[in-house]
Amino acid sequence: MAFFRRVVVGVEMPNARPWKAADLSNPCRLAVEQAFGAANSVRTPVTLVSVLPKAAGGWFSSPEEADRTLAADNVSALAVLKELRQQYGDAAAVVPSEMLVVHGDAWEELIRIAGNRPDCLIVCGTRDHSSIRRVLFGSTGLKLLRLAPGTVWILKPKTEDNDSVDIVAATDGGPVGADVLLTAVLLAKSLNGRLHVVHAVDSANRNPDALKQAEAIVYQQLAATDYRTLPFGVKVSVTQGDADQCILKAVQDNSADVLVIGTSSKTGASGLLPGSTVERLLPELSCSVMALKPEGFRSMLPADFWTLQRSQQMH
Repeated sequence: MAFFRRVVVGVEMPNARPWKAADLSNPCRLAVEQAFGAANSVRTPVTLVSVLPKAAGGWFSSPEEADRTLAADNVSALAVLKELRQQYGDAAAVVPSEMLVVHGDAWEELIRIAGNRPDCLIVCGTRDHSSIRRVLFGSTGLKLLRLAPGTVWILKPKTEDNDSVDIVAATDGGPVGADVLLTAVLLAKSLNGRLHVVHAVDSANRNPDALKQAEAIVYQQLAATDYRTLPFGVKVSVTQGDADQCILKAVQDNSADVLVIGTSSKTGASGLLPGSTVERLLPELSCSVMALKPEGFRSMLPADFWTLQRSQQMH
């Protein structure tokens, strides 16, 4: 989170009209609340974004009527964003925030607004209250995870109605893992949460000192953070076995509310690859996910996408 210079929050309007902030889904409201809290901890500006469908005249309406409806929707959506900024932004006393109402596909517009920047965090809530499975696969969330140049935070409501937050941070011991721990420590501070760190040593590693050496690396990475200031301390678990299963077990054993993980250990990877640890874990997770990209990450989006994005910003 020390690397974030901007936070973009996707706000999905309610199904029922007229739109009201009070009728937003729990995941959406949680995304706004925690995004402001995280941004305030590092004094980072927040952009609230509502992405509406493009205007289209149908069988029973003319293009002019469709435009009028869309204009009215713009006003309603902006009113919701203003109420959210007043409710959460003013309370957090966060640095300047802005509100945007745009039209198109949610994942594409959120990435376009975030820009081709690794230091921009995109936050949005899931649509499903019971499982993250159907929301991420083949949906806005998965496209954001795969294509956004920066960190993506997909939020899901807590399963228990309490004020505590349990965060599991998975480190591979490499540079991405170090960023994961730094981010997780800052997240734990902003949310007043308990931090659990997990690292898996490959089962094929027959070195009798492998676990001790891995634990030393984890604490070396933690030493680069201010984890000692966390009110609940840090619990470190270094185990031997399959990374997917070790991470999943840590999430389940600690009733995690958030999993912080790196999307790739290879510099310059072109997206969240099918078969990666993150993608294999997603169907099994019932908690929120914050996924960090490695340094040098290159989005799979075509060059003309970013060219258009820069052109729109200039105008």
